[in-house]
Amino acid sequence: MLNRLTARVKHILKTIKLDIVYYYLREMIYINRVAVAVEKDLSSLIPLKDSLEQAGVKLVAVTPDSIMQDAKKEQSLIFTDEDRRKSAVHYLNEGYQGFAVVREREVCGDIWYTSARNNRKGPIHPDVEWLGIQCGENEAYAFDMYLQPDKRGNNLANLLHNGALHEIKKNGFARVFGYYWAKNIPALWVHRTLRYKELRRIKVTRLFFIYFHIDEVVDKTSGTLFAKRYGFNFTFR
Repeated sequence: MLNRLTARVKHILKTIKLDIVYYYLREMIYINRVAVAVEKDLSSLIPLKDSLEQAGVKLVAVTPDSIMQDAKKEQSLIFTDEDRRKSAVHYLNEGYQGFAVVREREVCGDIWYTSARNNRKGPIHPDVEWLGIQCGENEAYAFDMYLQPDKRGNNLANLLHNGALHEIKKNGFARVFGYYWAKNIPALWVHRTLRYKELRRIKVTRLFFIYFHIDEVVDKTSGTLFAKRYGFNFTFR
């Protein structure tokens, strides 16, 4: 019943050209989504070898100069999605660092990370509070990997994520934290393929900028739930 109602609302909004409102609200209001917090030891990365070159792409750092959209500059990146370019600008302004896989100069996808080295006031990223993640000096938090819809497939998500992990390691980090939504099957397989370790599962309810979350602690040997931790956060992002 709920699925049929959701589909109907989506259809109505799309018909009146308000489908963008639907997708926005879907990410701002939800109940009991399950997030999977994970970590990756960077001492055991899968070798890159020539995988990027074989896919016809290369991995580059996203910098302020590279997203100025000056087509005459050879180092400038071309974002076909303007909203994604604006996100990159915002992330750079926040002090986050990112990598992109590009074909020629066109961005196929990008991923971002931050750490305690960022010298931000408060948490290094809004997510880490409700995820229960605390990054040490040589640990980073990776987030918001995105591939252009027409570029998905051909193992590109793995190449982007694995390439970013290698670059993060080169920057002196020993461990990376992150999360994915349990129902996001492609994200699940990327993290499993790259041998991330699952830390915990968190049920998250969000109402715009308010997060309510339940951290379920499970005995991995028996699969028995033996503790629940409740939390509440208010954040702008």
